[in-house]
Amino acid sequence: MRPERLLLTCLLLTGCSDKLPPAVDLGPDANPGVTPEWDGGVAKSQKGNLRFKGPERLSLDLAQALELPVTSVCNELGQYPCQTMHGVALGGVDPYQHSVYETASVTGATTPIAVERTVLSACNARIALDVNTPAAAVVFKDVVLTSDGKLADATSPAVATAVTSLVRRAWLRDPTQDERDTLVRLSTDVQATGAATPGVAWMQAACLAVFSSAEAVFY
Repeated sequence: MRPERLLLTCLLLTGCSDKLPPAVDLGPDANPGVTPEWDGGVAKSQKGNLRFKGPERLSLDLAQALELPVTSVCNELGQYPCQTMHGVALGGVDPYQHSVYETASVTGATTPIAVERTVLSACNARIALDVNTPAAAVVFKDVVLTSDGKLADATSPAVATAVTSLVRRAWLRDPTQDERDTLVRLSTDVQATGAATPGVAWMQAACLAVFSSAEAVFY
């Protein structure tokens, strides 16, 4: 899907607001406790120059946001970096292997698949660390799973906090109440699919939904 079409879809779904968030002076004499007011809408871009992140930026942003080594974000067959394997599909160049010297003017048909594969791999790496070493968990802190792999309590503060953490890391802002509720309710839908470990499957789905969104893969 072309970026401009994806952006249009995003705007149609979320709506736009003509009201811009007020600027807040964060200089040396500013009150650090001041929080800018926001009407919950989507402010219009001052430049309107939306760009796809591309392979390097996407991988680096995922590594930073999920606190992972860059080398563990995504590797095909465990050894080939996804930003290299899917570099052209992600808007990069490959002059040596495929004689691609310039980035494409539009995203290709396989770009969404490459994005989802890269994001899901990074999410799986973070989730595995959080679940297997809960004392050092980064995103899904204190999210308790039952013996059969379900969320012990989908309405717990820990689940809400994990969702907020995902959104902050991907979108650099707090989620709206509706966004957070939607991601929490996703656990019910995932459990209904009969997944073997629905708690982990929900973590994967929530992480993928947030980090593969237009707000996360464009800048």
